[in-house]
Amino acid sequence: MAGSSFVYSGLHPLQQQLASKSESSSSRTHRGLVLFRLKVARSAGEIDELRSAWDWLHSSNLTMFQSYLWNRLAADVFAGREQPYFIFAESDNGAAIIPAIIDTDTKTLGFAGERLFDYRDYLAAGDSEALQRAWQRLAELNLPVSITAINRPDDLIWACLPKTRFSGAPQLMTREISPDDFTRSHARAFSRLRKLERMGFQLRQCSGSSPVVRRIYESRANQRDGDELFRDSHRLEFMAAIAREMGSCCEVFTLERAGTLAAALVTFRDGNFRRFYTTYYDQEWARYSPGVSLLFEIARRTLEQGLSFDLMTGEQSYKMRIAPTAQPLFQVNASVEQVLQVFPESLRDVAA
Repeated sequence: MAGSSFVYSGLHPLQQQLASKSESSSSRTHRGLVLFRLKVARSAGEIDELRSAWDWLHSSNLTMFQSYLWNRLAADVFAGREQPYFIFAESDNGAAIIPAIIDTDTKTLGFAGERLFDYRDYLAAGDSEALQRAWQRLAELNLPVSITAINRPDDLIWACLPKTRFSGAPQLMTREISPDDFTRSHARAFSRLRKLERMGFQLRQCSGSSPVVRRIYESRANQRDGDELFRDSHRLEFMAAIAREMGSCCEVFTLERAGTLAAALVTFRDGNFRRFYTTYYDQEWARYSPGVSLLFEIARRTLEQGLSFDLMTGEQSYKMRIAPTAQPLFQVNASVEQVLQVFPESLRDVAA
C-alpha cells in the first residue's frame, strides 16, 4: 500500500515503457503512417463527440461513475467550479479517455463528478500507449493532482502516483450469504421494520423519474446538519437529473404513511450490483430507526434477486453491520514535481 510520498530511483517502469517506444513510433511516423491522435474536450458539445468511443471503452471492470451519462451531466452542471479537460487518445492498438477537470478554486487537476462520484477512474483498452500519452498531456498543464477516490490502486497509472487510503466501501457479494441467513443474522433490524409496518408505514418502490426523488433530496437539504451535502443546489439538481436519466436503473425505495416520508433509499443498478447511493430518514421518527430498517430490507431483497450490493463510501457502524467487508478506496495527491517525475518533459516531447 503506497504512502503519501514516493522516492524515485532511475526510470519508473511506466517511463521505461514510454522510452522503449520512442524510436519505433518516430520511425513509423516518418513513413507517413497516422498512428496516434489526441483530442481535448472542454465543453459539453466537445464531450458529445466522444460518446461512441466512450461507450465502447466503458468496460465491466468500471462503474457507472465512469459512464458517459454521469460524466457528461457532471461536466455540464458543475462547469462553473470544475472546468472540463477531458482527454481522448487513440493509437493504432489502443484508446483511452481521462475525464479530467481543473478545479477553479484550488487550481488542481481532478476527475469529474465534484463530491458526488464515489469511485473515479480513467477508461482504457488495448495497448497502454494511448493512456500514457493522455496523461502526458495532463502533465503539460503543470498543475498538482488531487483525485478521490480510487478503487483500483494497482492499475497502471495509479500504481505510479502517490496515494493514501481515503476510506472504504462496504459491499456484500451475493455468493457470500443466502437471503435467509442474512435475515436470521439481523433479526432485530427486521423486527423494527415489522413494527413500522404495524404503525401503518408502507414500503414503496418507484423509478428515478418519480417526483419523489426531488422530494428526498430537498428533505436532505432541509435537515439541520450543517455539513449536509445536498444543501448545495447544483448537487441537488444533478441528482434529480441523473436519477431521471437513469430511469428504471434508478430504483427508489420509501417508507411512507399518509404523506409522511419516514425514510428513503435511492439506489442504482450497475452491472451485478445494486448501489445504495443516498439514504434519508425523518429525524422525528429517528427512535424507530426507519432508515436503517429500510437498508436491511432492501439488502435482503437484493440478495434474493441474485444481486450483490454496495453501501458506497464510508465505514459507518450501521453499514459494517450489514456488510462487514469494505473495499479500500484511495486518494491520489501529487505535486507538480511528482507528476513530472512520472511523466518527465523528455518523454512528453516524444509523445508530441
